[in-house]
Amino acid sequence: MGLLYGEYTCRVDDKGRFQMPTALYQQLADDHRSAFVVARGLDPCLVLYPAPIWEAELQRIYTRSQYHEANRTFARLFQSGAAPVALDGQQRINLPKALQQEAGIVKELVLIGALDRIECWAAERYRSWLDESLRRLPALAEAVMQPEGPAA
Repeated sequence: MGLLYGEYTCRVDDKGRFQMPTALYQQLADDHRSAFVVARGLDPCLVLYPAPIWEAELQRIYTRSQYHEANRTFARLFQSGAAPVALDGQQRINLPKALQQEAGIVKELVLIGALDRIECWAAERYRSWLDESLRRLPALAEAVMQPEGPAA
């Protein structure tokens, strides 16, 4: 599996389609290039999962006990609204209208390579999030990169 990285701005047409940038497409492993699932993200964006990554995420989620309300609720929220999507012959993906509206995606979106998946942000939302987050970057780096930080 290749690691996905970079930030790419795309136009969204009236039918909700955008063209996958060639530079991002080329980062996808061969078996991750055709079938995807688009779902709500944890942030105010959508996430485009190559189908094998989506299946692995579902396996991780559903190995947790479904007798715990938090596990059931998270699984339900994670999976609800998700939709299979595929690249057409022109490397376009058609976003489901409901998810597109929920994420505020109208004419322009920003795709972010995020390890093994792609975040899909409404351009204005992403710029606002980025402006605020960049101001916090030093504090975030200190919290996350210290040996005793949250990720240790």
